[in-house]
Amino acid sequence: MLKRIYETFEEYFTCVFFILIFLLLVIGVILRSIFSISFAWNIELSRYSFVWLTFIGAAYVRRTDSHIKIDLFANYIRKKLPRAGCVLYWLVTKFVSVVYLALLVYFSYLLSTQTWAFKSQAMQIPQSFLYISVGIGSLLYLIREIVDSILRFKRGDF
Repeated sequence: MLKRIYETFEEYFTCVFFILIFLLLVIGVILRSIFSISFAWNIELSRYSFVWLTFIGAAYVRRTDSHIKIDLFANYIRKKLPRAGCVLYWLVTKFVSVVYLALLVYFSYLLSTQTWAFKSQAMQIPQSFLYISVGIGSLLYLIREIVDSILRFKRGDF
Protein backbone atom coordinates (compact mmCIF):
# COMPACT_ATOMS: atom_id res chain seq x y z
CA MET A 1 0.00 0.00 0.00
CA LEU A 2 2.71 2.47 1.04
CA LYS A 3 4.86 1.40 -1.91
CA ARG A 4 2.02 2.11 -4.35
CA ILE A 5 1.39 5.55 -2.81
CA TYR A 6 5.09 6.38 -3.12
CA GLU A 7 5.26 5.19 -6.74
CA THR A 8 2.16 7.20 -7.62
CA PHE A 9 3.65 10.27 -5.94
CA GLU A 10 6.86 9.81 -7.90
CA GLU A 11 5.01 9.57 -11.21
CA TYR A 12 2.75 12.55 -10.58
CA PHE A 13 5.56 14.66 -9.15
CA THR A 14 7.64 14.30 -12.30
CA CYS A 15 4.65 14.89 -14.57
CA VAL A 16 3.56 18.00 -12.67
CA PHE A 17 7.04 19.52 -12.82
CA PHE A 18 7.40 18.70 -16.52
CA ILE A 19 4.06 20.36 -17.29
CA LEU A 20 4.95 23.33 -15.06
CA ILE A 21 8.23 23.87 -16.90
CA PHE A 22 6.49 23.60 -20.26
CA LEU A 23 3.78 26.09 -19.31
CA LEU A 24 6.20 28.57 -17.76
CA LEU A 25 8.43 28.58 -20.80
CA VAL A 26 5.58 28.80 -23.31
CA ILE A 27 3.96 31.66 -21.39
CA GLY A 28 7.34 33.38 -21.11
CA VAL A 29 7.95 33.13 -24.85
CA ILE A 30 4.45 34.37 -25.69
CA LEU A 31 4.68 37.32 -23.29
CA ARG A 32 8.11 38.26 -24.58
CA SER A 33 7.27 37.88 -28.27
CA ILE A 34 3.83 39.44 -28.38
CA PHE A 35 3.71 41.87 -25.47
CA SER A 36 7.45 42.56 -24.91
CA ILE A 37 7.02 41.65 -21.25
CA SER A 38 9.57 39.53 -19.43
CA PHE A 39 9.44 38.18 -15.88
CA ALA A 40 12.64 37.09 -14.14
CA TRP A 41 10.76 34.82 -11.75
CA ASN A 42 9.44 32.83 -14.70
CA ILE A 43 12.90 31.70 -15.78
CA GLU A 44 14.05 31.15 -12.21
CA LEU A 45 11.04 29.00 -11.36
CA SER A 46 11.59 27.01 -14.56
CA ARG A 47 15.23 26.44 -13.60
CA TYR A 48 14.35 25.35 -10.05
CA SER A 49 11.62 23.07 -11.37
CA PHE A 50 14.03 21.53 -13.87
CA VAL A 51 16.54 20.72 -11.12
CA TRP A 52 13.80 19.11 -9.01
CA LEU A 53 12.53 17.19 -12.04
CA THR A 54 16.03 15.93 -12.79
CA PHE A 55 16.78 14.53 -9.36
CA ILE A 56 13.35 13.14 -8.50
CA GLY A 57 13.08 11.86 -12.05
CA ALA A 58 16.38 10.00 -11.64
CA ALA A 59 14.87 8.03 -8.77
CA TYR A 60 11.75 7.38 -10.85
CA VAL A 61 13.82 6.09 -13.78
CA ARG A 62 15.81 3.89 -11.35
CA ARG A 63 12.58 2.08 -10.51
CA THR A 64 12.35 0.78 -14.06
CA ASP A 65 16.14 0.48 -14.44
CA SER A 66 16.01 2.47 -17.65
CA HIS A 67 18.92 4.84 -17.14
CA ILE A 68 21.28 5.18 -20.05
CA LYS A 69 24.32 3.06 -19.36
CA ILE A 70 27.27 1.64 -21.21
CA ASP A 71 27.76 -1.98 -20.26
CA LEU A 72 30.73 -2.69 -22.49
CA PHE A 73 33.19 -3.07 -19.60
CA ALA A 74 30.70 -4.90 -17.36
CA ASN A 75 29.84 -7.38 -20.11
CA TYR A 76 33.52 -8.00 -20.79
CA ILE A 77 34.13 -8.62 -17.07
CA ARG A 78 31.17 -11.03 -16.87
CA LYS A 79 32.54 -13.06 -19.80
CA LYS A 80 36.11 -13.25 -18.50
CA LEU A 81 35.64 -13.73 -14.76
CA PRO A 82 34.37 -16.83 -13.00
CA ARG A 83 31.09 -16.64 -11.08
CA ALA A 84 32.81 -15.58 -7.84
CA GLY A 85 34.61 -12.77 -9.65
CA CYS A 86 31.33 -11.55 -11.17
CA VAL A 87 29.73 -11.52 -7.74
CA LEU A 88 32.67 -9.58 -6.31
CA TYR A 89 32.59 -7.10 -9.20
CA TRP A 90 28.84 -6.62 -8.73
CA LEU A 91 29.23 -6.10 -4.97
CA VAL A 92 31.99 -3.54 -5.46
CA THR A 93 29.97 -1.55 -8.02
CA LYS A 94 26.89 -1.56 -5.78
CA PHE A 95 28.97 -0.53 -2.78
CA VAL A 96 30.52 2.37 -4.70
CA SER A 97 27.05 3.46 -5.88
CA VAL A 98 25.60 3.36 -2.37
CA VAL A 99 28.53 5.28 -0.88
CA TYR A 100 28.36 7.90 -3.64
CA LEU A 101 24.62 8.40 -3.16
CA ALA A 102 24.99 8.58 0.62
CA LEU A 103 27.69 11.26 0.18
CA LEU A 104 25.39 13.20 -2.15
CA VAL A 105 22.67 13.14 0.49
CA TYR A 106 25.09 14.25 3.19
CA PHE A 107 26.72 17.07 1.22
CA SER A 108 23.37 18.24 -0.09
CA TYR A 109 22.20 18.55 3.50
CA LEU A 110 25.33 20.51 4.45
CA LEU A 111 25.05 22.82 1.46
CA SER A 112 21.34 23.44 1.94
CA THR A 113 21.76 24.31 5.62
CA GLN A 114 24.63 26.68 4.84
CA THR A 115 22.75 28.48 2.07
CA TRP A 116 19.47 29.06 3.90
CA ALA A 117 20.23 32.76 4.33
CA PHE A 118 20.97 33.31 0.64
CA LYS A 119 17.91 34.30 -1.39
CA SER A 120 17.31 33.76 -5.08
CA GLN A 121 17.41 36.89 -7.20
CA ALA A 122 13.92 36.96 -8.66
CA MET A 123 11.67 35.01 -6.29
CA GLN A 124 13.58 35.79 -3.09
CA ILE A 125 13.29 32.23 -1.77
CA PRO A 126 16.17 30.50 0.01
CA GLN A 127 18.76 28.83 -2.23
CA SER A 128 18.35 25.79 0.00
CA PHE A 129 15.25 24.81 -1.94
CA LEU A 130 17.44 24.29 -4.97
CA TYR A 131 20.21 22.36 -3.21
CA ILE A 132 17.95 20.12 -1.13
CA SER A 133 16.55 18.62 -4.33
CA VAL A 134 19.89 16.86 -4.84
CA GLY A 135 19.66 15.27 -1.41
CA ILE A 136 16.04 14.23 -1.70
CA GLY A 137 16.50 12.79 -5.18
CA SER A 138 19.68 10.99 -4.12
CA LEU A 139 17.96 9.59 -1.02
CA LEU A 140 15.07 8.25 -3.10
CA TYR A 141 17.55 6.80 -5.60
CA LEU A 142 19.58 5.29 -2.73
CA ILE A 143 16.52 3.56 -1.31
CA ARG A 144 15.69 2.11 -4.71
CA GLU A 145 19.31 1.03 -5.23
CA ILE A 146 19.47 -0.78 -1.88
CA VAL A 147 16.10 -2.52 -2.32
CA ASP A 148 16.93 -3.58 -5.89
CA SER A 149 20.38 -4.82 -4.84
CA ILE A 150 18.92 -6.94 -2.06
CA LEU A 151 16.33 -8.45 -4.41
CA ARG A 152 18.92 -9.14 -7.12
CA PHE A 153 21.29 -10.67 -4.56
CA LYS A 154 18.54 -13.01 -3.32
CA ARG A 155 17.75 -14.05 -6.91
CA GLY A 156 21.44 -14.51 -7.69
CA ASP A 157 21.17 -12.08 -10.60
CA PHE A 158 24.63 -10.59 -10.93
